[in-house]
Amino acid sequence: MFVGSMADLFGNCVPTRWIVEVLDACAAAPQHRYMFLTKNPERYAQLDELALLPHKDNFWYGSTVTGKGSKRFGGSITLNTFLSIEPLHEYLDAGIGGFGGDRLIIIGAETGNRAGKITPEKAWVDNIVEAADLTHAAVFMKDSLKPIVGWMNMRRELPWD
Repeated sequence: MFVGSMADLFGNCVPTRWIVEVLDACAAAPQHRYMFLTKNPERYAQLDELALLPHKDNFWYGSTVTGKGSKRFGGSITLNTFLSIEPLHEYLDAGIGGFGGDRLIIIGAETGNRAGKITPEKAWVDNIVEAADLTHAAVFMKDSLKPIVGWMNMRRELPWD
């Protein structure tokens, strides 16, 4: 279950007590898998320091990455972390260990008809996939990559499968 898929629950403007209420509600229904995604991964770290971030197998903490300067949440080995590299705006130069302990890498191209839209090169995607393979992270490619990598090269892996 993607929690707050059209919002950023971990944005600075969201009161900590609201976040804790959402996390508690998720913990009360352990039969589901919860995926959280933020552009503000520092908030994960703050909550983890306060012992407010649940360390549960069904909780997944993701960071949005669009380029080399994007911040991400490394977390600890007791947390499930992932990256959402969407939209991919530049060559990331991901190398050995580039994704650390992240167990899932989601990759997507920019969609829509925005003027100046950036279309990633296949080499950019290949570099990310190679780095993910080195750390045994699952790779999930969004449909927006089909024209770039081709249908036969699409990867739809999930770490819990």
